[in-house]
Amino acid sequence: MFVEEYEKMSRGDRSLFSETVNDLLYQCYIVRKSYDRKSRMFRADPGYMFIERYYSVFEEYLSYMDMTLSKNDEDGIIFVTSGAERNHFRMDPTTTLVVFALRSYYEGQIEKAPAETEVLMTSGQMMTLVQELGLSNVSKRLSSQTIGSILRTLDGFNVVSRATNSYGDPTYTFFIMPTIRYVISSEKLNALYTFLTRPEEEEDDHSPSLFDMPAKEKITPKMGMDIPVEDEGGNN
Repeated sequence: MFVEEYEKMSRGDRSLFSETVNDLLYQCYIVRKSYDRKSRMFRADPGYMFIERYYSVFEEYLSYMDMTLSKNDEDGIIFVTSGAERNHFRMDPTTTLVVFALRSYYEGQIEKAPAETEVLMTSGQMMTLVQELGLSNVSKRLSSQTIGSILRTLDGFNVVSRATNSYGDPTYTFFIMPTIRYVISSEKLNALYTFLTRPEEEEDDHSPSLFDMPAKEKITPKMGMDIPVEDEGGNN
């Protein structure tokens, strides 16, 4: 039982439990390795290790709020999902396009280095990717300032992690974290890919755009609270 296990904790661990639960609920994702900008190295995340130590206690505590605690050892992620369909962060279409670009870049780089779980990216590479994927043609809102603001938001959810300079600077670097695989479900990712790669002859003045779709058809994934969906091949 939760109460019995909680009472066995030391005073210090009880304090850490409270702190870690709040971090988990606020960030949605806790990653096994977090980037330390001072040492410029990835280090084991103390919150992740603490949850692993008391996993069953966290699991039972969160179940009282109708939340499910999940862990993926391969990607090094611990996250929560809400069965009550509440407390979801719904992304606007522009943010969705940025997440799509990040996921595309991440998977391409991981394919080259499958032993890695984080991928380094520069602001220049980000802007080039937006152009190559044709995302700037879909949304005129994808300026460098807007992208920086979106990355700042994603950083708060451990989807990306800033490495050098701030997202408001002309140049910066950041890591795409393995959590990028869990932001948009495979179904919605494929729908967005189909929309972006539709033949040009299908595009006319009457063709719906990502921003003209009825609200129920818009790609508005739920940040952090979506249960990861696997492809038929078994990949996230």
